[in-house]
Amino acid sequence: MFVQHGLVGSALLERAARALGHHLGIDVVVVDAIVEPGSSLEDRARTARWRAIARVRADDETVITGHTQDDQAETVLMNLLRGSGGAGIAGMLRSRPGVVRPLLGYPRAELRRVAEELDLPFADDPANDDLGFLRNRLRADLIPIIERDYQPRFRSALARAGSFAAMDDRLIEELAGEIPIIDDAGALLVPVALLATSPRPVAARAVRRALRRLLDPYPGSESDIAAVFDVAERRSEAATLSGALAVTREGPYVAIDPGPVAPPVPVPVAVPAELRFGPDVVTLRRVDAASQRRRSVLLVDPAIVGPDTVLRAAEDGERIDIDEGSKTVRAVLSEHGIAVRRRAGWPVVANGGRIAAIVGMRVAPWARPTTPEAVAIERKQDPL
Repeated sequence: MFVQHGLVGSALLERAARALGHHLGIDVVVVDAIVEPGSSLEDRARTARWRAIARVRADDETVITGHTQDDQAETVLMNLLRGSGGAGIAGMLRSRPGVVRPLLGYPRAELRRVAEELDLPFADDPANDDLGFLRNRLRADLIPIIERDYQPRFRSALARAGSFAAMDDRLIEELAGEIPIIDDAGALLVPVALLATSPRPVAARAVRRALRRLLDPYPGSESDIAAVFDVAERRSEAATLSGALAVTREGPYVAIDPGPVAPPVPVPVAVPAELRFGPDVVTLRRVDAASQRRRSVLLVDPAIVGPDTVLRAAEDGERIDIDEGSKTVRAVLSEHGIAVRRRAGWPVVANGGRIAAIVGMRVAPWARPTTPEAVAIERKQDPL
């Protein structure tokens, strides 16, 4: 497979890939992955490349890359200069699910020599001569100086250090994977107790996993991580992170929220029915009122279900009748511990403009059953 970025030199590299495939009797599939505009061409090209590979790779196929020991050393050094943590210093893994880098332990010069001896077609990317890229400056200037004046085997030493860091990083990643990240209506919830009782590097990695899911592929900055822990440990009430993410404390969880979304459109109500309303599924069915005992199942009079009955979100300030007067829907949701971010889109059943029921919580007096037969309304997901 050759990934065609459409950059300067891409055509030259594609011809070399096709020539090598022909020489070895291997079909070469060309996959387009145009690089989007923005900063850091190398990062943008890498992201586009792996997305293109993932798009065409079958589940049972393994991607074998040609990364060398020099590539590893340059990656580790670049990440060191950026102040990266253990994951960055670890560089590229020799293998991970679906990907293997068998040449990672071999210097580029040695592989070039073998290719020349075997008369294998290859080409040099002209972009490697552009000193506007940090990787190229390290390759052309800094690494040769260090090898000449300080450590002749600097590249192999960097690659070895990256391998040691990779082993540590793999353990941290495995431990962080044991901290659950719960998807709740688009927000991600992380248990505070596990963050507090895990070693800080492990807990921080779990937070980065959550941020990466919302900011793909960016895992958040150090200040983002610190802000999440400040909220989790109640040093602050809330914070705004990169990408306008909001972090708040919700009971035993710290919630990382991508921000408000428009409430779902109203859905006509019928009986029986199973209605999808945003992240919720609401069911309606006819039952014997005397047989229902669960508090989460609301019972309403069948007469209120008609052409004007809809499942929708309550408008700001809208109220539901109670035995003595009325109460705002938001107040009822607050009393039941529903997170602020969920209240604007919480499902209610309305009839003729009046709220008959707040799903999972309360029925207006005028909507209660007057006969043994009733309509049961149930939200299948219990709120956290």
